[in-house]
Amino acid sequence: MTLDRKHKDFAKKLARLSLTPGGQIEASRVDAVLTSLRSQKPRLLRPLLKAYLHYLQIEDRRSRLLIEHAGAVAPAELEALRAKFAKQYRRELRLETRENAALLAGLRMSIGDDIYETSAANRLTALENALA
Repeated sequence: MTLDRKHKDFAKKLARLSLTPGGQIEASRVDAVLTSLRSQKPRLLRPLLKAYLHYLQIEDRRSRLLIEHAGAVAPAELEALRAKFAKQYRRELRLETRENAALLAGLRMSIGDDIYETSAANRLTALENALA
């Protein structure tokens, strides 16, 4: 069964209640929300919990800075990027790194649905498209 707009909005509010002021998901807040739902036993509990999980996953992606790199990157540079994006997005960001040889050189950074790319592969693709 699908949820109507009112139930989806309620699931979003529950997800926001699960966040710290810095925008991070906190286990004790999630426990409090789940305990409250368990005691209230709302109608459509299962779809509501699925929607709640969906919105928590969105918030988790919004709080993660994933940096893909082709070669070694200095830890100080990674931390500077994390601090810059945390200031720009006005929330604490969890830093994750992943090596990606397909980038050739440079970085690809993603926060939620936003992607910032400075890789050589991206520039070569743009050049190839411009020449075609």
